[in-house]
Amino acid sequence: MDDFPFPELESDAPAIARFVTRENARTEAAFGGPARAAEEAALRSILEAPDDIWHLARRGSFIYTFRQTADHPRGRWLRLPEAVPITPEAPWETVFDLDAFCAGTGRLWDWRGTQTNPFNAAQVLIQLSEESSDLTRSVEFDLERCSFVPGGFDIGPDRSEARWEGPDSLLLASAAPGDATRSGWPGALRRLKRGGKREEASLLLRTDDDNLEVSGWVSRLGGRELFAVHLEYKAIGKARVTLLRAGRGPVVLPNPPDTIPAFNHAFCAWVASEEGVHPSGTLVISRHDGSDERILFAPRAGGAVRSPDLVFAGDWLVWTEMRQLVPHIMALDTRRVDATPQEIIPPVVADTMRVLPFDTQPDLSDGTLVLTATGYLTPMQYWLFDLSKGVEGIGFRLLHAAPGRFDASGCEVALWSARSDDGVQIPYHVVLPRGHAGRGDLAVLLHGYGGFGISLDPGYRALTGKAWIERGGAYVEAHIRGGGEFGPGWHEPAKGAGRQRSFADFAAVAADLVARGITTQGHVACHGISNGGLLCGVMLTRYPERFGAVWANVGVHDMLNFTRFPAGRAWIDEYGDPDDPEAREWLRAYSPLHNIPDRPLPPALIDTHERDDRVDPSHARRFAAALRAAGHQPFYMEHRGGHGGGGASFETAREMALGFAFLRWALKLDQ
Repeated sequence: MDDFPFPELESDAPAIARFVTRENARTEAAFGGPARAAEEAALRSILEAPDDIWHLARRGSFIYTFRQTADHPRGRWLRLPEAVPITPEAPWETVFDLDAFCAGTGRLWDWRGTQTNPFNAAQVLIQLSEESSDLTRSVEFDLERCSFVPGGFDIGPDRSEARWEGPDSLLLASAAPGDATRSGWPGALRRLKRGGKREEASLLLRTDDDNLEVSGWVSRLGGRELFAVHLEYKAIGKARVTLLRAGRGPVVLPNPPDTIPAFNHAFCAWVASEEGVHPSGTLVISRHDGSDERILFAPRAGGAVRSPDLVFAGDWLVWTEMRQLVPHIMALDTRRVDATPQEIIPPVVADTMRVLPFDTQPDLSDGTLVLTATGYLTPMQYWLFDLSKGVEGIGFRLLHAAPGRFDASGCEVALWSARSDDGVQIPYHVVLPRGHAGRGDLAVLLHGYGGFGISLDPGYRALTGKAWIERGGAYVEAHIRGGGEFGPGWHEPAKGAGRQRSFADFAAVAADLVARGITTQGHVACHGISNGGLLCGVMLTRYPERFGAVWANVGVHDMLNFTRFPAGRAWIDEYGDPDDPEAREWLRAYSPLHNIPDRPLPPALIDTHERDDRVDPSHARRFAAALRAAGHQPFYMEHRGGHGGGGASFETAREMALGFAFLRWALKLDQ
């Protein structure tokens, strides 16, 4: 096989149309019918439930959420006066109707959130994705009138990011032609004034073309002085932060260049990601100039602190410390030089807990924080609290508890581990269905990711619960290396030439499930998305005997050519550069497209999205075509949408119903 097989499936529109039409029809013929239609309707009813509230935030005196319903499948942005209890019958006010906007513009848009002026709760930018792609449009919106501002700011759609600098100016991280980095992300930070032309916006910062992107915003950071914050991302998870104040020179925060810090008006905290002055995984805090440095957490076996879990709330630093995958919420009062970290005792016990600001505008916040708590069998709960009286004086208030969406009676959650081929123990969570005792033939769905330091944390998977667990299937999430479950020391060994560790870990979990006697070899299916789709592609081509089915969603299957597409250059730090001869050899060794074996393979569903501009759909098209050319019979589906799928509830339900219909057929779950 040559290094770039089936090139027509990248850019030849007629060839692509013929391939997609033929393959989609074949897959629909195999898994269509009344049973799948009923499943799709059941999943859609979950996504459109009137009491489905999946995110809550306060802006001014209102609580806001975004919700999809049967009559508004693309969704509405809603708000409720803070004093009104959150119930299904609560009088939510429609702020913005996305379905009506799409109908009015004659184009499909998906919700991507908002940017709020840090000093004016009524002034926001609504962010919309063009057909679920990474191209975002930012449009000025007035929350007092609940309408777009005539002649107001209107940026994109492109990969730029806009944030408020003042009532009449934006800090624009620009990805316009001439400003974008080689990865296609914003490479220039500009000041765009009201009424000004975008191409004339003044330049504040330009990063190196080989860096990932830039960003910027303004904030008082919990203090009195106004800061301008400029960020240069060297790669995913690596940022240089510069703070600017009127009348003072710029201050570059002291965190190592391979980390992303959290910071307030006086302090900076980070988790060391590589061995250096501090061991990898160390949580460090210091002042902006690097003085008064302290170690708050030293890495140890089974323990970790993760950078995304660091939150400054005024003068308090709050973080989640994981101990054998059990979360513990910690806090430090930075005003006291003799203060030691204190544990916050939560109001509930949950597999996953996080602390986030409740307000969209930290500079106008009263210090309220929200604790989210969830687990595989525990729907999301939102608890409010603050630290005004210290850790000892915390009083939690339940804001909202989501209802259950599937029958979890008799189900159990266990934490087991498998021995990888180098002897390292790989933990994994397993959700066992009711009636599992004494059975050795469970249909098992094994999910994984294993990359970019991203953790697979326990969460309430409502659609998986309804379509799989409730029907008697077991669900497993593997915490393999490459992820961030145990901090940088779990991620770094699986980067570059070490990527094989992720694959060996995942295959070891599949084998361990059989060895424990809960299933047999042909009854384990695997599923992964994006980098997880790559993982599943490797399982199909390298470990086919361990699986009864493979579902690879929006996977990176061509590891020799992923940098042909601009977004792929952002992954060089993770995978290696295929233009480097040494890296090309280790990439070739596992690239699914280039390692299709001449032996029987389990049933496979290779699916992607037509507007995916992050992992180009030609990865999946060419992989499916190569499998078929080698004599295999994969199923292929190209859905509408971008990397995250279609934005409407019915699109998500349709895609998930197809995937689970395939899995149940392959593993004979319904027989």
